[in-house]
Amino acid sequence: MSIDPTSFLHDEVRRAKKRLEKALREGDSVVASRQARRVAELLRELARYRSWGGGELLELAREYEELARKLSKGVVVPVSQLPREGAPAKPLSRPVRGVSRIATGESEVSKLDREFDAEAEKLIARADVTWNDIAGLEDVKKALMEAIYYSLAKPEIPVKLEPPRRLLLYGPPGTGKTMLAMAASNMLKATFFNVSVDRVLSRYVGDSPRMIAAIFRAAYRHAPSIIFFDEIETLVARRDTGKEAATGVVQTFLTELDGFKTKKLDKPVIVIAATNKPWMLDEAIISRFEKRIYIPLPDKRARIQLFKLELEKKGFKIQDITYEELAELTEGYSGRDIRNICKEAVMMMLRRANPDIYQQITRVENLAQLQKARYRVKPVTRQELIQAIHKVKPATTPQEIKKYIEWTQKHGTQ
Repeated sequence: MSIDPTSFLHDEVRRAKKRLEKALREGDSVVASRQARRVAELLRELARYRSWGGGELLELAREYEELARKLSKGVVVPVSQLPREGAPAKPLSRPVRGVSRIATGESEVSKLDREFDAEAEKLIARADVTWNDIAGLEDVKKALMEAIYYSLAKPEIPVKLEPPRRLLLYGPPGTGKTMLAMAASNMLKATFFNVSVDRVLSRYVGDSPRMIAAIFRAAYRHAPSIIFFDEIETLVARRDTGKEAATGVVQTFLTELDGFKTKKLDKPVIVIAATNKPWMLDEAIISRFEKRIYIPLPDKRARIQLFKLELEKKGFKIQDITYEELAELTEGYSGRDIRNICKEAVMMMLRRANPDIYQQITRVENLAQLQKARYRVKPVTRQELIQAIHKVKPATTPQEIKKYIEWTQKHGTQ
């Protein structure tokens, strides 16, 4: 996962502009001229990374260069007359190579917003998971159900209630965080935005903050909606880790989360973020989530349910072993680990039940013939399940579980 390499440029532009404004208010034209040149340099550097919209930044850079020249000659410029992104472009003394003008008069910033809005719409996904598809985690389900219920239902008497609409799910990988978010969205009959951090960070080089803002705008348009950010720690890492590139993304994310307080929506928008590494999150991000819910490894009862979901509910029978024994043999395994065990054991059974499969495949001449073929299914034996358990190792160590518990004692709110 590559962190946005140009977010720090956005932050440097903001800092330089603040220093410029301060110098103008104090009447220090020397410092103001220097900061105006600094802004121009940063904008030109940022334009190099833009897949589109670079022309707008280049023109803005030229305006700041012109401002720097005026200031160096002692011209007094009020803060209100500073160049700003998205304003109508001033006529250029000469054309800038590679800059295209929009005949309609629409700024490239507005065009960018529309294009990012269109990309945000593509993140809408189907959420067909129900609570019954998730084994165990009853307390977690109740917490999510409460958040949704109080977001929609009305009180009998006029009271001001702010139900939690920002929820952080954290815990070991493979424990069902994504399924919980999908089940919540399904219950709400909401638009489900499944946000891939890869698409936010890697595809939109230098524009991750703009993409985040577009996602929230789309969610408001399609409310009720749930925005699900998986692996959120890769998007909003702590700003004290030396990863300066993440700063602009964190700030935009904070701004959008804080916007929940000011927006009055007839239909709710809920943000659910998931992470396997909560200790990597920026402290400011952590504090914005009213609910921080630990998703633990499944207990014995949940492991029994998981094996039944993956085998019995899918039509497979087991032989010479009980679900209770399977649960005892898989303490410390996640739901994903158990699904992998069942897949591995089923494949072993199919190889045993269909030893001539490879000979049959060599005789297939076309797709229609293959679609008419039938393979044998037998009970999954104790030996096959034990072998699968030995082959699939748990993804989470006891040391990592201890780390989750310590973090929960400090930050958890469930």
